[in-house]
Amino acid sequence: MPLTLTRRTAAATAGIAALELGLLAPVLILLIVAMSDFSMVYHKQMQLSAALTAGAEYAFTTGQTESGTTLTTDVTNFVKTVSAVTLSSASASYNGGLIAADYYCVKGSPPTYSGPYVSGFLCVDGSGSTAGKYISISGSFTYTAIFAADQHFFPTAFTQTVLVRLQ
Repeated sequence: MPLTLTRRTAAATAGIAALELGLLAPVLILLIVAMSDFSMVYHKQMQLSAALTAGAEYAFTTGQTESGTTLTTDVTNFVKTVSAVTLSSASASYNGGLIAADYYCVKGSPPTYSGPYVSGFLCVDGSGSTAGKYISISGSFTYTAIFAADQHFFPTAFTQTVLVRLQ
């Protein structure tokens, strides 16, 4: 019994959907894994940012009463404690590692210190600000991607730095 044209067409296209799924499934799975890696890195960066922000608030509230070495140690320990991400490193430096007793002006991105100056010195950056004392708080973490090929698309080490004026 000869097949009609519609039956032959239906029989010829019966496996096309399975073939299309077989061809597209690896691509879709790769996209899902890449998106999950990206979202996990972004989430960890937000956690690092939150820990450094909390450290900046802590430094600002306690910076008026503590000395340079004690303050940097306390702030570093505080950032490590409140961080939701496992930090590779966390550090704090008073006036960018310069003399804690002196006043400095900060300008540029990344910030650079100029000075030392006396208290009340008007900075020459045009902002009208006066020289002050600063603490720089840094934190970093490393991320291992779920899918090894994702390491080619974004770095594995992330660092953020916050600068807080204390006086």
